[in-house]
Amino acid sequence: MFHIKSLELVHWDYWQRIKNIPLDAKIITIAGQNGSGKTTLLDALRTLFGLDCSMGRTYKHYARHSGQQSAWLRAVVDNKPVGRQLSNRPFRHSGFFSDDEVTLFCQVQKNGGDWKRQYLMRPGNVEIEEVTDATDWLGVENYRKRLAAAGLSPAMSKVLALEQGETDKLCEYAPRQLLDLVFQVFGDKEVLDAYDEAKRHQKDTELELKRFEAELETSRLNLEGLRLRVANYHQWEDLNKERQTLVEEVLPSLEYHEAREKAAAVGRQLREARKPLLQADSILTERRNALAAQQRALSEAQQQETQLEQEATGLAGRLTQVNGKLKPLESLLEQKERLHKLAANEGADIAEVATQLEAKEAELQRKRQERDAVSAKIAGEMATISALQGKSTMPEPEAQRQMRRALRDAGIAHAMLSDIVEVTNPKWQGAVEGVLGGYASVVLLERAKDAPAAYKLAEKERYRHFIVPDCVAAPVVRDDTLLSVVRFSSAAPGWLIDQLERIERVESVDAGFQSDSDEWITPDAYHRERRGGRSLFVEPSRYRFGAAGKTQRLEAIQKSLPGLEAQEDTLTLAISKLAADVSSLRVRIAGVDAAKELAARQAEFEEAVRALEPLKAERLQVGARLGELQVLTKSATVTRTRADTVWQNARMALSEAEAGMRLNNRRQIEQRSEHARDLLTLRRNWRHVPQSWRQVQQRAALVASHQNTHQVKLRVGSLDHSLARADWEQDATVIDQYGRLNEQLQGRQVETEERRYQNNRAIEATGNARGAYIERLRYTIKTYSKNIKELGELANIEVNADPVRLENDDVLLAQAGLHVRFKFDGKDQIGMNDGEASGGQQVMKSLVLLIGLLKSEEGSGGFVFIDEPFAHLDIRNIQLVGEFLKNTDAQYLMTTPLTHNTDVYDPSELTLITSKKKKDVQWAQPIFVLQRRAAGEAPAAKAA
Repeated sequence: MFHIKSLELVHWDYWQRIKNIPLDAKIITIAGQNGSGKTTLLDALRTLFGLDCSMGRTYKHYARHSGQQSAWLRAVVDNKPVGRQLSNRPFRHSGFFSDDEVTLFCQVQKNGGDWKRQYLMRPGNVEIEEVTDATDWLGVENYRKRLAAAGLSPAMSKVLALEQGETDKLCEYAPRQLLDLVFQVFGDKEVLDAYDEAKRHQKDTELELKRFEAELETSRLNLEGLRLRVANYHQWEDLNKERQTLVEEVLPSLEYHEAREKAAAVGRQLREARKPLLQADSILTERRNALAAQQRALSEAQQQETQLEQEATGLAGRLTQVNGKLKPLESLLEQKERLHKLAANEGADIAEVATQLEAKEAELQRKRQERDAVSAKIAGEMATISALQGKSTMPEPEAQRQMRRALRDAGIAHAMLSDIVEVTNPKWQGAVEGVLGGYASVVLLERAKDAPAAYKLAEKERYRHFIVPDCVAAPVVRDDTLLSVVRFSSAAPGWLIDQLERIERVESVDAGFQSDSDEWITPDAYHRERRGGRSLFVEPSRYRFGAAGKTQRLEAIQKSLPGLEAQEDTLTLAISKLAADVSSLRVRIAGVDAAKELAARQAEFEEAVRALEPLKAERLQVGARLGELQVLTKSATVTRTRADTVWQNARMALSEAEAGMRLNNRRQIEQRSEHARDLLTLRRNWRHVPQSWRQVQQRAALVASHQNTHQVKLRVGSLDHSLARADWEQDATVIDQYGRLNEQLQGRQVETEERRYQNNRAIEATGNARGAYIERLRYTIKTYSKNIKELGELANIEVNADPVRLENDDVLLAQAGLHVRFKFDGKDQIGMNDGEASGGQQVMKSLVLLIGLLKSEEGSGGFVFIDEPFAHLDIRNIQLVGEFLKNTDAQYLMTTPLTHNTDVYDPSELTLITSKKKKDVQWAQPIFVLQRRAAGEAPAAKAA
């Protein structure tokens, strides 16, 4: 069997990648705290060899923890020849005859919603990167068969899959279980199972022969039954002929007769159904005349209503003309009243009032400008809120909007940098906004071939921002750079990605100076580069990148909006007060010339008073008539509405009656059409009827004899029921069957005797062969007894196996068991599991029984997984177990917690130290390797 030389893990559990874990040693100890991954490492080896994991886990359990889409396991094992023959290598059955090493691969990959594993073998020491494109992957069963050919038999696989703390369970096996395990490992169990299968086959053949003999006896009885079957065949034939006559002659003739009678009856019914239709037609004529009279009444009411509305429309126009003449006259009288009021303020100081008016107007203009600026800012913030809430498009700078429009009109696919950036950590939103704020309007072309056309448009629009034709996919990193908190939804400029990778994220300025990086930034956007440091702070209300930036921008704007609205309200109140003061001052200035204007326009005002009175009288007269017309129009509308309702009801009733009439007519037409089709179908279907069936006398005779088709069908049904009985014989060849059955009985009798003779010979041959193989079983037991005896001498334990009684008998073979007895420290002998051994002795017994299975004629070999073999052992027993392991030749991989005595490391040539994963990191620490140094060699420790 082969040994393991090295192991590599990629994305297994919480290990990211651990390369070249050395395992090329005889005894390897895996040490670490509880939960640090010792059993995880053994389960990786079990998965790599196609075995089941321990403690109820599966390979899917470990693959999910990494959070990746795939995991890799790789091991290098030896392929050195066993003995002196170079071709006798463990993996020779897989075609590897010349290489001393073989590399085994296991890939665990997520397939849809589940995980799947596949295996691969390569000669020599091959890396994972060299087989990523391989196409000759093996399934689990084929892979296990190849490993079994290399020495990892199914029985050894069972031993390697022992659970944690069960290393002492092998000595608890019953003698029969231990013997079965020995036969499995040495390959004898398969031969015994083959013998058992052959014997079961012979028993099945014996049962089949007995069944054949029973069938022969049954066939003899059936031969006598054939004679009785011929008798009722003739009775069945007579009934069948009667049924055939009824079905083929009588029933079709009566169906033709009844079809003709039915068609005649339908024709009579259709003729009778035409009389009610003529009566309904006369009623419809009367309803049509009444509807015409109601329509005339409706037309008269509509004309009366229209005349009144026309008169009211004319009077309304006349009233509008009168009001048009009155309005300038009333305006002159209002001017006269205003001039009288202004003349009352004639004595004011005009110079002082003019100075106050100029100052108030200047202050009013300034306040209005301030309010307009605040209102514009509020409108802009409201538009931004609407865009952030998804109700409209996001406001952008005018130059960016124009460039978008030009590119879109030219059919150039593009995106702005602000469209593809997403900040994954809100804490660093301000830092990202500060660094990328100047690049928000950078244009990213989807096709590099559009660059010339885009550059021409940018030259024409005088666009000051970059247009990038060549973009790359941004990598996903998990480090302290600013790029680790930025995600790009599509390709981005390479220079921008490089800039983000150069900037390190630090918590404060002090932390930045303690960092080794030349360029860093704080969460408050203080940026330090080769030119020096500066603040890149951006107000949250101006954030432009990602969903988190939009959310923070929306919150900032909503917080500042109430203050802007309050400022606008304050300015509005001040403007209202200033406007009132300006109006008052203007009135005082206007009062100087009011008296002069009043005297000059006296005649104009008197003429307006004289012309006003007749126009008012005319307006009163027209208004009174309009009031009368409103009452008359309302009454005419009521009359017209009632007439329209009566007409509509009559029209609907007439429409329903006509619809019913049409429905009845359509039904009549459909029934007549259906009747015509039935007649045509009758003529077409029955045109091939024999002439004798059409004769009235023939049809009358059939009616008198059989009444109708229903009675014929009842008789046919009765005949069918009688003929459907299972005791009828319907085969006319029953006589021939009797002769053939007799011949078959004689032939089967000869065949059965021959098969019984052959089966008896096979039973005798199988028994003789198994009897001869008993010697091989005795040799296997002798070899295993010798192995455990030699192993016991290495551990200073006297081991004796009781002789096993093996005979060529099913009962004795089923009851045979291997009893092993142990003698520790010169004391009395104890059995395998009689309760007299200590914990350390139980471990020693199990190890002797286990390693004895690995020894072959050329010596021991293979490897064994032992999970915490020193648990519950004192120092002396630990030393004894260690000495025993060193004296054997197998390869051991053992686990132990750090709490044990240091003597557990004494037999180890190689020690692997695992560590628990820290909470704040994604991956576990690497596995540290301690190599036992030779005499005079310097100490060394390294991490795998």
